[in-house]
Amino acid sequence: MYTTNPRMPKLRARAVNIIFSGKSVSEVARYFGYTKGAVSKWCHKSPPSGIHYIPTKSSRPHHHPRELSEDVVEKIIECKKKYNRCSDVIHQHLKNDGVIVSLNSVKRKLE
Repeated sequence: MYTTNPRMPKLRARAVNIIFSGKSVSEVARYFGYTKGAVSKWCHKSPPSGIHYIPTKSSRPHHHPRELSEDVVEKIIECKKKYNRCSDVIHQHLKNDGVIVSLNSVKRKLE
């Protein structure tokens, strides 16, 4: 679960340091009120030498699975520079060239 709590990175590091000092993952998880799996993941993310905080990583995906490829985006931009026309005309030129892309995708990329 993603959290915006500014104290979370230090809490994670404190939990990991307690585990490295000899307590079990179960004991630490119970003490801090988190699952054993969460506390175990914190241990894997930290170096064994100990650290002062374990940052919260974003859960946002890096890309959409159906995102347009860079080649298609480049062709859309090239067409716009070449013809300097509206998205409907550019879509038709791309279609004539064998590039399969929807009109809405062309409009979205040109915005």
